[in-house]
Formats: sequence, structure tokens, C-alpha cells
Amino acid sequence: MTPKTRPHLQLLIAILLVLLVGTAGYLLLEDGWTVLDALYMTVITITTIGYGEVHTLSTASRIFTIILIFTGLGVAAVFATQLAKMIVQSGIKNLYEKRKMNEKINNLKSHTIICGYGRIGRSISLKLFELGLDFVVLDTNEERLSEAEQRGYLTMHGDAAVDGVLLSAGIGRAEYIVLCINNDADNINIALASRELNSDIFVVARGTDPTIEYRMLRAGANTVVYPMTLGGEQIAHILARHAGVAPADNKSTAGHDVMGYSLKIFPYLEDEPLKVAEALKRTNSPKALVLHRVDGEDVEDPDANEVLEHGDSLLVLVRCEKSTKTNIKKNVTWSEDLLLGIPSIDAEHRVLVKYAEDFQKAVNNGQEGEAIARLFDRLLEYTTSHFAREEGFMQKRGYPDIEIHMKEHRRITREVMELNRDKRYVFSESVDKFLQDWIITHINHTDRKYVKFMLENKK
Repeated sequence: MTPKTRPHLQLLIAILLVLLVGTAGYLLLEDGWTVLDALYMTVITITTIGYGEVHTLSTASRIFTIILIFTGLGVAAVFATQLAKMIVQSGIKNLYEKRKMNEKINNLKSHTIICGYGRIGRSISLKLFELGLDFVVLDTNEERLSEAEQRGYLTMHGDAAVDGVLLSAGIGRAEYIVLCINNDADNINIALASRELNSDIFVVARGTDPTIEYRMLRAGANTVVYPMTLGGEQIAHILARHAGVAPADNKSTAGHDVMGYSLKIFPYLEDEPLKVAEALKRTNSPKALVLHRVDGEDVEDPDANEVLEHGDSLLVLVRCEKSTKTNIKKNVTWSEDLLLGIPSIDAEHRVLVKYAEDFQKAVNNGQEGEAIARLFDRLLEYTTSHFAREEGFMQKRGYPDIEIHMKEHRRITREVMELNRDKRYVFSESVDKFLQDWIITHINHTDRKYVKFMLENKK
């Protein structure tokens, strides 16, 4: 173990070693001292508190004390400096991230405020993100907000019934507010506050008791929605379709065909640069319409020699040949090579591989659109829960490169969210490539680094 990888632990061991040597030294040099006497003398010496000698010291002990002061004080000073540096850096980082988040919220206009990030709030946030609409999530639960932040949402901690919190969320500039608290009384209070702070805002409230709906409307809600009722209606429609009573839903997961052509998105997730001309060959597309850079820049009608970098996307025109069946080579399967030796994490990785296998099988069976939609329904929950557990595991065991690993998690989560936003138009081959890179590269490279650390430092 090198000081570079474990500086704080090294310093802690050094201090313990100084205490041990100091205690042992006094015990050897002085007769009649107890271990507590020797330890106490060592502590007040290296901390320069100066309470006075426990007992009268011999000449040898005085020389030993001088050496102990210079040695111990130096180690203690370095440790205190490192500890203070770590605390200050952590505080500055949190302050910077919070200020950056607040600046983004302050720049929002005509956005939506979502009060409560439970199951309903999570579902609404996802749909707004897919539609590219601006919104802020308010909640008092730090764990829920952490999940929302991981997905790239703007969040704010606080009680939505408090005027100051709503004002900080930009209610004066907001166009909509959605009340997802699982308590009608709380939603009534928030509706009242919202209407007072912005008389023009459109208020959508979640309801649980239809008998007090009129109170919510009087409090300022424009409409009240009952999720349980909507869920029951949806289940009934599904049963009716399968029974042949209601017409099937003809919504397509692909773009509309016009004169035999449609639009599709080619997200580029490889590390090596790729020319637009080569991307057109891969997708069998006659024309590239827009090159969307990862930094948000759009290049319309890109030249064939324009280069795609990791994270860029290319909007292309494709021929709709319905008779052509997509074939994905099935090369993502579970094997012993993917085992990391941590049962709980390995079990979740098996689930990820199963998702990939199911996806490949469905696409090869001609269920491309359904397969992509089903896959992302699973991946959205998987990325949030799995990464949170994995990061907690690393944090608990003091993994030194946790920040780098978390950054990789954020990148994968961001790519999942972006692909999900465009899932109706994205090439199934691109999704498959993303899964392969995630499973092969992330598990076999990034994850193995922390597993190696765990094994080397196993107690």
C-alpha cells in the first residue's frame, strides 16, 4: 500500500505508532510508571499542551521527550492539516454544487415545480425529462433527492408548503406546479401558497379522497388527479384489448413513415472518433440531417468528413423497409468471467446481463420497438438503485477512487436517460452497443479496480 493511494490512513497509522513508541519509551526509561502515565505523558508532549510532567523525569527521559516532541508534533501537524484540508474541500465542493444548482434554477422560466418525489413524482419527472421540459423537484427526503440528482434533474431540499422554498424554486416565473404529496391536507396548503405567490400558475394536485376535491379546487388547484383511478382504467383497457372488446393501441415506438422514409437517431458511444460518412454506412442511411454535439451544439446538414465524438448523436434519414429484420449478434451472456466475488453486486450484475439477453432475443424476433421500451423501463430503476448500493459499499470500505467511480456512474446514468428520451427513434444496434460497453467495459474494468482494492485490504 502506497502513501499516494492511502494518505489519511498512513498518517493515522503514523500517529498511532508515535503514541506506541512514546508510551513504550517512558515505560522503559522510568521505573514505577503505569501504562496510563506513559500514554498521558506522550499525548501532552506531542500536542504541546504542557500540563507538566507526570513524574520527575530522568535525564534520559528528558532527551527522549525532546526527540518525541519534534517527531510527534510533526506527524500530528501533518495529520491535522490533511484532515482540515479534507473537510474544507468537501465543504467547498458541496457549496459549489449547491450554488451551481441554484443558478440553474434561478435561470428557469415557464418551468414546472414538482412537489414530492415519490412514485408519482418520479414518473412525472421522467416524462418531463423525455419531453425536454424544464422542471424542479422539491422534497424533504435527502435520499429521494439524491436519486433525482443522479438522473440529472434540478432539485431543491425543503417543504413545499413554505413560501421561501417555493420562491427559491422560482414559483413567480413557473408556469405549472404539480402537487404529488401523498396527503390531501398538505396538497391543499401548497395549493393555497402557490396561488398566493403566483395567481396565474396552473396547479395540478394529486388526490386520494374524492369527497374533498372541492376543497382543493377552492384552495387554488386547477385540476385534481386520482392515480388509483387512472391505474384502474389503464388495467381495464389492457384487459379489454386482450379480450378483443376495445381496439388495439396503434401507437408506434418508431417515427412516422413519410413516402417510405423516417427519422432515426444514431447515438455514438464509442471512444474512437467516427466520421459521418462511416456512420451513414453503419446505419444504411442515405442522408445525415443534424449532428448534435454532447455540449449541446447542433450542426445542420453535416459534411461527410465531420467527426463524431463519444456522446454525440446523429439524426439520419432511413428507408422504411419493413421486410428487413434487424439481427443483433447475441454476444452478451453471463459467464464466470463477470463474477467480482461480491455476492450482492454479482447478483445485480446477473440481472443486468439478463436484461441485455432479453433485449437481444426480442429484437431478433422482430420486437424492436417493444424491446427498447421494455429495456429502458427496467434500466431506469436499475441504474439508480444498483449504483446507489455500489457506491454505499465502496464508501463504507474507504475506497480511495470512489469519486472517479461515481463519475463513471453519472456518465452511464446520463447516457441511459438520453437514450430513454429518444428510445422511439434510436437504432437498436446502438442500444445493444451501449449495453455491451457497459457490461464488458464497466464491470470488467472499472468495477474490478475496487474489487482488487477490497481484496488487497481485506481485514
